[in-house]
Amino acid sequence: MPSSFYDLLTHNASAPHGVYSPVTLSHEWPKLDRLLFMVCCSVISSIMNGYFVASFFVEHTLKRLGNAFLACVGVADMLITTGVMPMSAVVLLSGEWDLLPVCQSLHFLTEASTYSYSIFFALAAGECYYRVCGTSSEYDMIFSMRIGCLSIIVFCVSVVVAGVGVFMDLDYDYCERKHFGNFYFRIITFVILHVIPMLLTIFGFVTSLTTIRKKSRDQTQYKRSQQFDRDYSAASLNLVAYLLYILAWIPYLIIVLEFPSTSDSKFYYSAWIGISRSAITSFLYCAANRNYRRAFAHLFNYCCCKSSLSSSFGGRHRRDYYRPSCDVRVHIMHKAVNSHSPQRHRAASTCRETQDL
Repeated sequence: MPSSFYDLLTHNASAPHGVYSPVTLSHEWPKLDRLLFMVCCSVISSIMNGYFVASFFVEHTLKRLGNAFLACVGVADMLITTGVMPMSAVVLLSGEWDLLPVCQSLHFLTEASTYSYSIFFALAAGECYYRVCGTSSEYDMIFSMRIGCLSIIVFCVSVVVAGVGVFMDLDYDYCERKHFGNFYFRIITFVILHVIPMLLTIFGFVTSLTTIRKKSRDQTQYKRSQQFDRDYSAASLNLVAYLLYILAWIPYLIIVLEFPSTSDSKFYYSAWIGISRSAITSFLYCAANRNYRRAFAHLFNYCCCKSSLSSSFGGRHRRDYYRPSCDVRVHIMHKAVNSHSPQRHRAASTCRETQDL
């Protein structure tokens, strides 16, 4: 076993292949069980991640400019739930497993997803920090930039770096485990795209939580307001979601760095733990935050029960929708009653019918 980090990244690793596939999991498992696992994870998690992204467009409490970064976090997860998992199921059904081009494509999607996930969470932590700890002028100055263009740049950088690393053999050989890639490429990408965003994310959320707690102790009115609940819930939930992301990938990092010649089963088990994490985050947001839970309920009601999005929202939307129509009809009926007094009883009956509608 290599004794140094440089030797770890430059020496070859040999492990027997044929029993465990990096795409379709263990060949010793029943094929139906593997297929059900992949299909269920893909379908359920894709729907939930789609709800998570859409919740920032349908829930008024989540329609903040800085939440665009969290929406992009959901898009990064969807690269796995709508790309990696369905492709694995298709490969399993086709009978072509351990196919190198397919495996490299899935490795590429996973790398691009993790790169963009780390960066977008760091940007979300920065938004939270400046909104809670900074002044309004600082927040407006920083977030007056084009967030859409910045998000596109992050996705493009993640895709390019992942493509160069996977298809030019500069990254770890996930599919065949024959080499550890280029040392300098791996250390630079790991530090810039993972370590630095991790430190910024943890610092931003922890500092925001500390400031929120201090502000609540000093200002009683703020502690009793809904803004305190929203700020504290959002910062703590985002921190928990990011720590879950770190914990999910720690087994893979430990095996790659400390036990590179381990068996295929342990290696790919650890990798799929990190991949499967993308199916859990949206459930966490839905269970722990009422704003996301309300948005998920609205979307589910719209997709499954209603014919229009406006009818799926709460009672306040329905009252706003019907009040103008009722006012107009009552006004018309009032004119009719004044101009045709003998028909008063008939007009009153018609008014009751319109109110019932």
